[in-house]
This record gives sequence, C-alpha cells and structure tokens, in this order.
Amino acid sequence: MKYDVVVVGSGPAGSVTARFAAETGAKVLILERRVEVGVPVLCGEGISQKIDNWGMLEGKRWIASKMDGAKIYAPDGTMVTLSKEMAGNETGYVVYRDIFDQELARQAAKAGAKLMMKTEATELLVDNEQIKGVKVKQFDEEFEIEADIVVGADGVESKVGQWAGINTVLKPNDLETCAQYTLTNVDYKSDYCEFYIGKKIAPGGYVWIFPKGKGIFNVGIGILASLSESGMALKLLDNFIAGHSELKKGEPIRLLAGAAPVAKPVETVKDNLILVGDAARHVDPITGGGLTTALEGGKIAGETIGRAIEQQMFDEETLSAYETGWKEAFGRKLRRDYLVKEILLDFDDKTLNMLADSLKDYKFKEFSTLSLVKALVLKHPTLLMKLKPLLKVSKESKED
Repeated sequence: MKYDVVVVGSGPAGSVTARFAAETGAKVLILERRVEVGVPVLCGEGISQKIDNWGMLEGKRWIASKMDGAKIYAPDGTMVTLSKEMAGNETGYVVYRDIFDQELARQAAKAGAKLMMKTEATELLVDNEQIKGVKVKQFDEEFEIEADIVVGADGVESKVGQWAGINTVLKPNDLETCAQYTLTNVDYKSDYCEFYIGKKIAPGGYVWIFPKGKGIFNVGIGILASLSESGMALKLLDNFIAGHSELKKGEPIRLLAGAAPVAKPVETVKDNLILVGDAARHVDPITGGGLTTALEGGKIAGETIGRAIEQQMFDEETLSAYETGWKEAFGRKLRRDYLVKEILLDFDDKTLNMLADSLKDYKFKEFSTLSLVKALVLKHPTLLMKLKPLLKVSKESKED
C-alpha cells in the first residue's frame, strides 16, 4: 500500500487534517484502531459556537443543546454568571460526540480520504533514518503502509510522537484524570453550562454539568493527576452528585473515564511527520477542552500537507508552515492559559470564594482573563501582588 498521507486516528483533529489534505488532491488514508468512529465517547461534549464560522460540519444532528452562557460556582456556592451577551462566541453547544466525530469523518471521506477500521499502527516504517510510513496490525494480519507523510492524531497517549523521538511525556501536574456520567430522568431545567471549583470539590480542576435536553445531563469531573489517587475522581464525582438533589435522582446511562492533557504544546513537526490535536497537546490548560483547537489546527495541518504534496517536499522546513500557523492561530492563548493555570493552582478555597464574591454582580464589558483581573484588583487591591503575574501574562497575550 502506498499513500501520500497516513493519518493515525479518526478523531476530530485527524479527520479534519485528512479532509483538507484530500481536498488538495492528496491520496489520504485514515487508520482507526476502534470498530466505530467516535465510539466510545471520551469527552465532556462541550464546544464553542465559533465553529459555526468555519463551515466544517453540515446539519445539526450533532448538536444536543445550545447554551445561553455559563455559571461558575465558588466553593461556598457564590455564583458568577457569564451570559452570551458578554461572552459572544465563548458560549457554546453540547454535542453528541459520536455523531460529531462521524460527521467530520464523513466530510473527510467525501473529500476522498479512505478509512481503515480496526487497524492499529504498531510502529513507524523507517528506512535509512527517514520515516516512510507505518507498520500496522488488522485483526491477526500485520503489514506495512508506505506514506510520504505520517500524521499522529492518536490522542493524549500518542505513540506516533514517541516513535518519532518527540518528548510527549506528561508530568502529573500537566494531566487531568476525568470521570463522567451521562444521567437521564433529571428534573432540572437549565440552558447554562455549570462549573464548580474548589480544592475539596475537584482539586486542581472542576466539576461540570452540561445539559443535553430531555432531562439528560453530562456530569463530570477533572482533577489534577498530581493531586489524585486511584479511584479519587469517581469518588468525588459520586459525592458531588449525592449532594445535589436534582442530580441524585437521575439514572446513569453511560460512565466514562479518561484523561486530558493540560500541558504546553510539544514539538509538532519533523521530517515526514506532523502531530495534531491531543497528540500535539493542543488543549486549553485551564479548561481541558481541545475540540476547537483540534478543528482549527487540523485545517492548518491539512492545508500544509496539501502544499507539501504538490511540491513533493516533505522535510521539516516545508512542514513547519503548520507549526507557524497553529502558533499564530492559538499558540499564544495556550501559552498564556498554561501560566494562568499554574497561578490559579496556588489559590486556596478562601481566595476563590473572595474572587467570586468580587465578580458576582460585576458588569463586564467583555469576558477575558484581563478584564477579570482588572475587576478583582478594583475590588480587592490587596490581591494586586498575588495577581500581578496573571495581569502581566494576560496583558502580553492581548498585545500579541
């Protein structure tokens, strides 16, 4: 087998990369180790509505519900409301992630990409120190697939990056361990996503409640691996649900467990190789969300690959247009939010309560990290020294 591009992984980043590469005329193959695209779901299923502007998805089957904003709860229950009027595109959808992924894969296939299911990449195919494709296993058969470019879209545990010699090791303080129930028969009306923070609720992370309509809710938790122990995420999630009368009456129809990187991006380009999505650590270090960056980064990767195929140049210098592109698109935000994450980890529950109290009635002209910090300093001048690094980071990002 010989292709221009082999994409390892059919998640959003992989499918979008494949689509935009195929649209240039490249011969593209997507490898997926699972038996069905998008299953099992490993996601909270929230995404920004700004994806509407990109035109990558057709129809509305993938949308479960549309949010009017977000409510953030401090440890003592103080609520800060972020409405859609303030947030603009920062409000979002709750999606059916399996249908979402399958729609993106359909678009890739429509563009000409081929999919090979139940096929696992086992190592890179290397000749004279040059990547020439991948070795794979499908059922009990092992074989080789040649390709000019290999794309690692194989998620948080990316083996493609490791095989290429890229340092993809995640430190415990750069990884969130997660658990999520999908509950049905919940008698609770809400058009807002809800987030609960606090050291006792979710150390180093948060609990989320995402309404999907018809009494169905995703209720999940992410906690920092460095602050966790075996079974802790699910135990804390069970405790949270038990303490909320509306939720504890619900019945679970799905239980997920997984992990999300909250790290700095890694090296994403080598000769004949590109990393995208979670494999590239293109995940917001504050929220753990990576769907929008997967789509945006995948498009940049696919277009870069298309140009490389046309030029028949697959070296790191040629492919580095992808790294330049994603850094311009969202790299500064990821860098800023990583530093913000590190600062926020030092805040105890008492401080979080005070911050929320400062913001509960505040009328924001915009919703940004910088505007939040300015509001907090106005309310509590004594916080200035503690928040000064955060203010500096936010200002630098805005100027960029």
